[in-house]
Amino acid sequence: MAQLKEARSGSRRASERDPALLGQLIRDVHMAFRAAVDEALRPQGLSLRQVAVLASLKRSPGQSNADLARGASMTPQSMVEVVRGLEGAALVGRRPRPGGGRALQAQLTPAGVAALTAGRAVIAQTESKLLSGLSMGERRQLRHLLERALALLRPQRS
Repeated sequence: MAQLKEARSGSRRASERDPALLGQLIRDVHMAFRAAVDEALRPQGLSLRQVAVLASLKRSPGQSNADLARGASMTPQSMVEVVRGLEGAALVGRRPRPGGGRALQAQLTPAGVAALTAGRAVIAQTESKLLSGLSMGERRQLRHLLERALALLRPQRS
């Protein structure tokens, strides 16, 4: 009887007993955040994935579709569609590599830089909404714990 009462006592206790549920919770937060950002970006005609590509090109101009796909953990075919959409919106331009070859180099246009700035502002607003119920100390603690967890899961570079 005690076990039945304990099982009914709520998801918080269940998540404390079952570490597998923590991974599901992290995934759920990630998916909800992505959906909220995509919804907030929709009026600008952008998605989170597109803003991520714009940010990657800002950091490292001249990447090919294959380079961008690897960095975003996407298939090259999916990245072709993302880049074509950005190119069609005049946010990205592509040109042949100076040394030749079939791969085209992508770079931000001035409109792409402006879209990236606006997109980052939307992401920051959505992040603020996500964290609005936490104190500054809790925010720092959450960031610290997530960074530690991430460091434990990433392969060590020697």
